Amino acid sequence: MCTASLQSVTTKFTEGKKLSTSYTTFQKISKIQCVERCNKDRQTGGCTLAGYNKATRSCYLSVDDPEDVLDTTDEAYGVFFYEPDQTGNVNNFLVQL
Repeated sequence: MCTASLQSVTTKFTEGKKLSTSYTTFQKISKIQCVERCNKDRQTGGCTLAGYNKATRSCYLSVDDPEDVLDTTDEAYGVFFYEPDQTGNVNNFLVQL
């Protein structure tokens, strides 16, 4: 498992999940870079979820709710779901790969 700390919130990459919509796509980046892009957008009120395709190394940023995430049989796809900190706030991601 690879872990990168970007604040005090934990997120887990869940395979077999896909975003229903995205507002931007980044090609040929790592999972950590994908989460960093989402965190940057979160600072201005964007990005609530980050989707990732391991096969193409594509990152999808979305403002969807976790309930909007779709199931897929393609395990190359996954979504970073995050958990709130002890205060109940969701700030930025801590990546556990």
